[in-house]
Amino acid sequence: MTQSQEQEFDVLGCKVKYRPERNDNHNAKAVIDLVLSEVQELKSKRPMLRDTDVAVLVALKMATEKMQIEDEYKTNILKLEESLETALQSL
Repeated sequence: MTQSQEQEFDVLGCKVKYRPERNDNHNAKAVIDLVLSEVQELKSKRPMLRDTDVAVLVALKMATEKMQIEDEYKTNILKLEESLETALQSL
C-alpha cells in the first residue's frame, strides 16, 4: 500500500498532523474522533473549564478506562488458564 497524505486535525486549538503508515488511517481517525467526542461531552457539561483542564481530565478518563480494560483482560486470562487447567486435569 502507498502512504496516504498527511492529515491535520484540531484538538483543543492544537494542530495535530498525522501521516498514516500502511492501513492505520482508520485507527488514527477513530482515535481523533474519540478524543474530540470526549472533549465535546466534557465541554458541554462544564463550559467554564479551560482547554488545559479539559485536556487533562480527558486524558485521565481515558487512562482510567485503559487500566480498567487491562485489569479485566488479565482477570479473564487468569480465569481461562484456570479453566483449561481444570479441564486438562479431568481428562
